[in-house]
Amino acid sequence: MDKNEEELIVGGYRFGTVADAETARMEEKKIANVEQHLDYHKPQNVLLVYNKAIDNRVFQTPVGMAFLQRMQTQLVRCGVPQEKIRPIPLYTTFSNKTENNNSIRREITARAPKEEFKGRFTVSVCINVLLALALAAMVILSYESNVPNIVNYKTAIENEYADWEQQLMQRENAVREAERSLGISP
Repeated sequence: MDKNEEELIVGGYRFGTVADAETARMEEKKIANVEQHLDYHKPQNVLLVYNKAIDNRVFQTPVGMAFLQRMQTQLVRCGVPQEKIRPIPLYTTFSNKTENNNSIRREITARAPKEEFKGRFTVSVCINVLLALALAAMVILSYESNVPNIVNYKTAIENEYADWEQQLMQRENAVREAERSLGISP
């Protein structure tokens, strides 16, 4: 057996990756620490540690699962009722069927925290409302403004030419009045 092969073997199991083997080695250290401090003569303490390990997903490899199985056996021997001993959850699949993997993916996706989505959705809606209000305010200001812009340039130019025409007619009338008073005829 070569050195690379030996790196993959932990606790009698051959793992597929070095990372999985390292995880199993870390679990072996955790098991040694728990066994050093755990008093197996007190079933309530064993049950408490067992439940905490399951809730916190402390063990994920077969090495850790085997330890949890030993704890279950010890709890049964100490007289703890079977109803109080939770089953060991497995966080992996053992079939290669696509339909099973898809159902597990859906189950994991359904378990994803929906509150995070709700929070993001609420923030998104608030931002969109603020942007819509800002856009409406800009359009209103554009229509109400006296300065020609892309919205009201035609009306502003027509009004300017109308003002010039009115001023020109007033000047022409004033000139004609002055000519009449001086007796100058065109």
